[in-house]
Amino acid sequence: MTQQKSPLALAAQRLTEAVEQETRVARAGALVDLASAAWAKQIAFAAFNELQDSAVVSETLEQSDRDAIHGLLIAANENSLVLEAVKSTLDDVAARLHAILGSVADPGTYSRIGRSARHVPATRFDARA
Repeated sequence: MTQQKSPLALAAQRLTEAVEQETRVARAGALVDLASAAWAKQIAFAAFNELQDSAVVSETLEQSDRDAIHGLLIAANENSLVLEAVKSTLDDVAARLHAILGSVADPGTYSRIGRSARHVPATRFDARA
């Protein structure tokens, strides 16, 4: 006969599944789907926290609870590594776009180290004016 899981173990299992789904989506690079996966994780996390804060959780945890929480920790650690990689990639893309936009907007003025390679003198300013 199988032992019925506690509410805490079930909530941890649902949160683990949501975290693993978000990790799969992020690893696949499906950024369009990442928001819905993050939302599902947020809902599961809220349910887990509510259960933790309620009187349902006793001082002593059953082994099934400990196993479920251990699985959640493993999934959460992997999730954080993958999401950090996604963030790093997006930061790199943003920096590249910023550089491109900066060079497009550059009218060919002087830089700190002198004249830009694509500088074309269109006007001449008198420093005394």
